[in-house]
Amino acid sequence: MSVVEKRKRLSWREDETVNREVVGRWIDERPLLGDNLTLYKQEGKYFLETWYLDGCHSLDEMTFEQTDDGIKLEDKGGNIFGEYFMLTNNNELKFCNSSSCYYTAKADTAAA
Repeated sequence: MSVVEKRKRLSWREDETVNREVVGRWIDERPLLGDNLTLYKQEGKYFLETWYLDGCHSLDEMTFEQTDDGIKLEDKGGNIFGEYFMLTNNNELKFCNSSSCYYTAKADTAAA
């Protein structure tokens, strides 16, 4: 996806956010990160919104697949590293790759 397309996606109007169903909010507390992640559903699609510590923002549509462990979420644009997220049945957000899930983000209880 081009930078221009991503910027268009980031310019959501307020009325377009009304139908969002927030699935969960988490914080990536690994050293030097501090990203705030929000996963939501809208019109049957999953979106991951990330606010980075430096103030940058991204909004990515995710493909999803139900598994025994939960919902496997991958960036619709692809990931050359084979990384994905796993939304567990306990509403944990895990960062995974082809060999394992290596990090679990902290639930953002302040945003609830």
